[in-house]
Amino acid sequence: MACCRTSISGLSVAMLVLLRITVGWHFFYAGIDKLTSPNFTATGFLGQAKGPLAEQIHDLIPDWDGREKFGALEVKAGDKAEDAKRRTEAREKTFAKLGEPWGNYVKLFLSHYQLNKEQEASAQKFFERRQAMLQEWVGDNQLAIEDYFHELHRLEAARKQRDAMVPFQQKRNWEAQTKLRGQLAGWNLQLGQLETDLHYDLRSLLTEAQVKRGTVPEPVSSMFTQDKIVIYSNLAIGMCLMLGLFTRLAALGGALFLLPVVLAQPDWPGLYPPPPPSAGRTFIVGKEFVEMMVLATLATLPVGRWAGLDFLVYHLLVRPVYRQRKES
Repeated sequence: MACCRTSISGLSVAMLVLLRITVGWHFFYAGIDKLTSPNFTATGFLGQAKGPLAEQIHDLIPDWDGREKFGALEVKAGDKAEDAKRRTEAREKTFAKLGEPWGNYVKLFLSHYQLNKEQEASAQKFFERRQAMLQEWVGDNQLAIEDYFHELHRLEAARKQRDAMVPFQQKRNWEAQTKLRGQLAGWNLQLGQLETDLHYDLRSLLTEAQVKRGTVPEPVSSMFTQDKIVIYSNLAIGMCLMLGLFTRLAALGGALFLLPVVLAQPDWPGLYPPPPPSAGRTFIVGKEFVEMMVLATLATLPVGRWAGLDFLVYHLLVRPVYRQRKES
């Protein structure tokens, strides 16, 4: 009987070690995939958040609703959309808001590369030409952006209605959100291309010696920081789990990492949209929830001491310190 118990205990330990390494590899490979993907961003996932916490999760995306960039064109209750003076002022404010970072970039560009007078004059011409194109873009899209905010107001009001959780209303709201997000993404893409063209124009002025100064240091966006945190936390958690180093902390970190993922896409009955067919048939408990519970369980066990570096950490550092405190 004792032999049987030992055999079962050894098998259990082996399987838990394999489970630790398996989950660690999953996290590590996910980090590698994100790191090597030039266009990775968590914006898409956060934008698909649903359920009671959707609005709070959406707020993690910079300018989620476009009000930061285009807020001057938002026609609020009581405003007169046909007021020519109001619309002109709104257009000018929007142009100034969108053009401000361009002007800041040009100043940084001139300072970073130490352009001569002739180069500065050419840079100013490029800037003025792109600014004219930006002003024209704002004018061409003003009506569409005003309509966008009108539909956004309707969506926000619909979400506050008592029937907001009725299946057909959930579907309508989600479709409206998807359409608005598509419009906003299209405008951001067009503006990004205009800004890229300005950067290209300016770089065409540089000499070989100036090019060697490297790129212009630009402000880091909050979304960029969040993306880096996601990437390197995946790598760190995965590596620690595979090596069995600081395993309990890594497992707890992995469980906490997956918690907002589970909350962003809750698999609750009647919640729209339903999980994609690739997720299989699930009910409340999806694969992310399962992995979160596995990590929470591993955090309660000394799995890092079993075929892991935590064995050395425990016997060379933790145990001597504990023994010294106990003797004193």
